[in-house]
Parts: sequence; C-alpha cells; structure tokens
Amino acid sequence: MRHQAMHAVSYYDLIDSSFFRLYNRNGSYIDTNVENVNVLLPYIEKNNSLVLYLTGYTYDINSENVKLITDVYLNYTQDNVLALDYRNITRADYLTAVYAINDLGKLVADALNSIVDKDPAGPLFYFLDSHLTSSDAKFIDIIHVDMALKTGHVDFFPNYGHRPQPGCAIIAPFQIKKDICTHSRSFEFYAESVKNHTSLIAKCYSLNECGGVEYIPMGYATPSNATGNYYLLTNAESPFGQGLLGATFNPFLIIPIPKIDYF
Repeated sequence: MRHQAMHAVSYYDLIDSSFFRLYNRNGSYIDTNVENVNVLLPYIEKNNSLVLYLTGYTYDINSENVKLITDVYLNYTQDNVLALDYRNITRADYLTAVYAINDLGKLVADALNSIVDKDPAGPLFYFLDSHLTSSDAKFIDIIHVDMALKTGHVDFFPNYGHRPQPGCAIIAPFQIKKDICTHSRSFEFYAESVKNHTSLIAKCYSLNECGGVEYIPMGYATPSNATGNYYLLTNAESPFGQGLLGATFNPFLIIPIPKIDYF
C-alpha cells in the first residue's frame, strides 16, 4: 500500500501528474504519464538521437522558450524531441515537491549522455547541493548569462556571463519582463546554434583547462569532450552570433567565480 505524504497533495499524485510530450513534425504531439512512457516507443525513430527538454524555474511545457527550442529541433534536425511537464510538482508544498522532483530526476537521469543547462536559475542554487553538477551526466555543458558557479565539464560565458546581456535593459527589478530578457538570451543563443553550428564560436580562457583547444562552437555543436571555460561576444539582436570574430574577450573584464567539481 502506498504511503500518503502528510500534505495537501500526495507525493505519488505529483509523480503521476507529470507527463512526457513527444512532438511530431506535422505539428501534433503525444502526451503520456511518466510511468507509461513505453507507449511512445513505436513513434520514436530508433536511429536518431533523442532530445529531452526539461522546463526551468517558473516555466511549463507551454512556455515560449519551450516552443522556441522544440520548434528549432523539429525544423533543423532529425532528432526525436521529447519534453517533460512537471508543473504540478512546483505548485505543491515545498517538502513534498523536493522529494518528488528528486525522484523524478532519477527516473530520467540514468538515460542521459549529456545535459545542456541554459542559465541555471538562482533560487536555491547555492543551497543543499541541489543544482546541476558535472556528475549528473557523462557531459555537462552550461551557458551562463547571469553568473553562477562553474559546475559543468565546459562552461560558456557569452558577453562575460552576466547581465544585462546586449540588447537588454541595464537596470531592471527582479522578475519583470525586461529582466527576463537576459535569461531568455540563453534560449535564443542555443536556438540559433541549432540553425547555424558556427554562429557562436567561443574562445578558451586557459588552454591548460581546455585540453589545448582554443576555439569551439557554443550550443548544439559543442564537442562532447570539451572542458574548461569559454568566452564570446554576441550581437544585441538576432542573429546573435559573430562567428569567429566574436570569439574574443578582455581578461580584465572577467569576473572570477569558483569551479565546483563533483567527479
């Protein structure tokens, strides 16, 4: 018999309410509960890669950034595109949500070869070791646009990795539209990299930490053996990438932030 958590919403109800969405290239999609994901297998192209999109803090599966990323994958790649909707977990009381999202993460993490984290969210990032780390998949690739700890195998810092990003407001209160502009750049940069693999080229800060590789593409085409910290400059509007011309930095403008290893 399942144990019911002492909360308004049970732990198991939260897990059961989460679902996967498999997108088709004809504009349709198939939704299924996380515990019945096998029903999607007949619709997956076995010879193509599978991309799993997990929504970030304050977003859900119908958010604009989800549409941006899933659409660009559907239009520019042959990858299978899957998204996970766990919005009900984030609406639960804190303790129940923590346990549920932890177990839900374990459910999908074992199947992941690589993870791309686009601007890790601030709330709770520095507490309880609950943020993404380099031990969570074989390859962790992080795009920083508003600073955070270096926790990936490779960390990218467009425009030195802090706000405001070019084209965004200089001063903006937390969580208003203009402030979200900087956060949204991480999605927009990545989407552009799917369309054009050489649009966003980054330069290594220290060749000793980068395995001697001075330049690599940021985003979709990032090599899975990349390591170290890479910097690049972008345009203020789309197209953002400057190609190799943007692969530069001023070392005096780089803000030192710690690297956390979890190998």
